[in-house]
Amino acid sequence: MPALRLKHLYVIAAVALALPAVTACDSYKDDVATVQAAETVVPGKSNDAIAREIAGARGSIAWKGEKAERYNNDAIVLVTADIDRVGQSGATHKIALEFINNRETRKVAFEQAYIDGKPQSLLGGALALFMMQLD
Repeated sequence: MPALRLKHLYVIAAVALALPAVTACDSYKDDVATVQAAETVVPGKSNDAIAREIAGARGSIAWKGEKAERYNNDAIVLVTADIDRVGQSGATHKIALEFINNRETRKVAFEQAYIDGKPQSLLGGALALFMMQLD
């Protein structure tokens, strides 16, 4: 009987330790949804629609949220759309679109774009994405 109780205690302890990790994964779910729905880059188009257009028919998108380390404010969350774009020629490009969501002011802003790991300005990034359409 004591061995059975000990086993139950192990199970309870394992669940109690794993629960914060599971809820931490979901703690940015609302921030990601807010950024996806916002029209930050192009008026009239959601950020999610823009990411899908960039990914194209052969690409994929993974959204993630995390604490914005460059800001000393817990209300500001960094949300990134990691896009794998595969062109018609088979060339693969990695694009990251970074946004910030301010939970306090309820504002979303475009932060930075990266193409194949290189930071891009909004205009330079748009030109580079256009050139990818040609490959």
